[in-house]
Amino acid sequence: MNVRFESVALAELVIPEGRLDFAAAPGFQRQLEGRLADTSPAPEALIVDCSALDYVSSAGLRVFLLAARAAQRAGIPFGLCALKPPVREVFELSGFSRIISVHADRAAALARAAGSSAGSAMKEQRVVVPSDAEQLGALTQFLRQFWADASLPSAQARAFELALEEVFINVVRHGSPAGTTPRVEVSLSLSESALTMTVEDDGPPFDPLTVPPPDVTASLGARPVGGLGVFLVRQMMDAVSYKRVGSRNQLRLTKEITPSSVNRSPG
Repeated sequence: MNVRFESVALAELVIPEGRLDFAAAPGFQRQLEGRLADTSPAPEALIVDCSALDYVSSAGLRVFLLAARAAQRAGIPFGLCALKPPVREVFELSGFSRIISVHADRAAALARAAGSSAGSAMKEQRVVVPSDAEQLGALTQFLRQFWADASLPSAQARAFELALEEVFINVVRHGSPAGTTPRVEVSLSLSESALTMTVEDDGPPFDPLTVPPPDVTASLGARPVGGLGVFLVRQMMDAVSYKRVGSRNQLRLTKEITPSSVNRSPG
């Protein structure tokens, strides 16, 4: 299979030609991953133009899923366009057409990417509070206001409310040495199909993802009290990552907001 790349405006186009089968899938995956990692500045959208793709198997579907997840983590809109009937049939039968944006042609995909980039710039907000448990209410209100302004379904906010509480209270309890009150910054960024919440604090270095998971099968008498916060966060989010940025801890939490749900009124 041959793969070509084109840059149109600020979008990156990937154009596979031929058959995306078991033999071709590993190479195509490496090319997609390399394009996401090596393109600087990062593209505002990654679009796979399938007009010359004649065949796709489950191995190819796996590549598209991994690429969509990688783009989601990077906050880059991802979509496909111009699927031939045999390829479209595989996408529809597998349900992938419901979780990955599919457009009729290249023009439609580029127009959607341009709209998503403009919308994403408007749908990013942040707030800074002291590491004080009494600030949890203000942070929760910040999240709810963001949700309302973005017209997201209220049911999908619950996972983020829980994650925000667990992460913030963890900083208050364990990331605030005696005599100090670190600052905590919470930012929310909505892309085409996912919401990313980033929580930063200037407390001592600590990676909560190193905390071992609890034994959720233990009996009543053997269960320790506590230790479930990080576990719940990791279970409810699609992706969670930590890194130390200068003198700050940074925890990023991302969860998919399905395209059919974005821009609908809360229900």
